Amino acid sequence: MRKVFVSAFLAVLCLAGNAFGSVEADPEIHRVIGGLYSLACAVELNGNPEPHINQLRQYFSDVPNDWYSQVQISRVNNAVWAGVAVGKVSTARQFLRRNAQNLGICESPEGYAWLGGSYAWLKVSGLSGLRAARGTGTDSGTVFLNVQGSDSWWTASPSFTPQAAKSVLAKHGIKNPPELHKPSGIHTSVYESVRPSDVHKPADMHVGRKRSSFDKEIELGRDVDLIFNPLLNQRNDNN
Repeated sequence: MRKVFVSAFLAVLCLAGNAFGSVEADPEIHRVIGGLYSLACAVELNGNPEPHINQLRQYFSDVPNDWYSQVQISRVNNAVWAGVAVGKVSTARQFLRRNAQNLGICESPEGYAWLGGSYAWLKVSGLSGLRAARGTGTDSGTVFLNVQGSDSWWTASPSFTPQAAKSVLAKHGIKNPPELHKPSGIHTSVYESVRPSDVHKPADMHVGRKRSSFDKEIELGRDVDLIFNPLLNQRNDNN
């Protein structure tokens, strides 16, 4: 009986451990930390020993216009490093100072733990402790990333393409992930929020030559009316 109780307790403890985790509320932390780990994942997927940023763009959707100026790839001592810019007033700076050493985030490739540099750097070969999971419910299209030893989860930034997400989850996905939701302020990809069934023709759309309630009239002056018809190049028989 005692053995059964101990086994059940350990099973519950294990499940509780898998189900525990928190999502940072600050979108800037996701841009920097999630950006570092997702960029490192892209390098891993690419498989090129000397990758270029242009080669990594294919693994992300909804890439912001300034992305190319915010990320870097460096090769030092036969190791590839991923870098993400950290602004002077970035709200992620405090989180970085507090957690950089545990997360392996450095001031520079092969440098000391991050303290305040303009870029945060992560060694791509250090992804052995990376964990990945899909979001919960309406956020199931988002991939969240975590490192063993940390309770924090970050959204991939930018979002992975469906194929890249599938590959990352196949390599780093975990069983029984915690409930994960994007914090407010995190951009939602149009591919996650719009389905083909959401787009349809308005029920009251009028197709034909006859005048209908769909036409709009604006009085310009005495005995002069201008009619706007949504169907271009159509002759109005009433004129």
